[in-house]
Amino acid sequence: MTKSPRDRILDTYGLFARDYGGWVAVGGLIALLSEVDVDAQAVRSAASRMKRSGLLVPERVDGKAGYALSADGREILEAGDRRIFGTGVRPSDDRWLLVLFSIPEPERSKRYLIRSQLARLGFAPGPAASWIAPASLADEARTMLRRHGLDGYVSFFEGDFRPHGDEPHVATGAWDLGVINKLYGEYLATQQPISEGWMAQPGSDRDAFVAHMNNISAWRPLPYADPGLPPAVTPEGWLADEAREVFTKLHRQLRPGAHRFYLETLEAAARR
Repeated sequence: MTKSPRDRILDTYGLFARDYGGWVAVGGLIALLSEVDVDAQAVRSAASRMKRSGLLVPERVDGKAGYALSADGREILEAGDRRIFGTGVRPSDDRWLLVLFSIPEPERSKRYLIRSQLARLGFAPGPAASWIAPASLADEARTMLRRHGLDGYVSFFEGDFRPHGDEPHVATGAWDLGVINKLYGEYLATQQPISEGWMAQPGSDRDAFVAHMNNISAWRPLPYADPGLPPAVTPEGWLADEAREVFTKLHRQLRPGAHRFYLETLEAAARR
């Protein structure tokens, strides 16, 4: 489960702050993140780094220091929304995106940047120095590369994969399907009991806030590890649909109480 202060701050803005103007006082952010074991110094340091990287913009409201999302920060969260909260409907066809890139030697550092950004989206290394993913990722990949000024180095090819005879499907070698399915199983093992327990007896608003933050943190890596691989290439017992169903249900269960706690905590912090 990813629990870095940076991710916790982004989750706070993504799950809550965008619904209430997008600005959070530093004191309020510290109070909120103390509930998920991020101390004040870690919040201040991470927010400062996020300001320098262009994700957050410092603003004062009613004399209080705080941060709002930058335009880039909003764009990143919106892109994450589409992947994290998407329908999860896997494509019924078997169309694939093949990415090739050519970098001049004086700009060779961009090779690593392109590889790392494609890997972050869920692409996998393919044959002949290519990168592959389901064709449904084409728009997201183009947007990401354009944001980083890398689109001019990359060519996209879309088509079918047609194995010969007993040749394995390209996906079985590109992605470690066993590892991905294990991640889904681990998510279900931790989060499904919380959903079932919440249905039997809901907890406090504070409990909802902590569980809401932890649920998004536990789920976030999965839609990127599995970039929507189609049923034709995934093994029997693939847990993607079951895991997403639990995530969506738990998100709906926890959201109302978590938002009440968010607002109450900010109001209390503002009175100090």
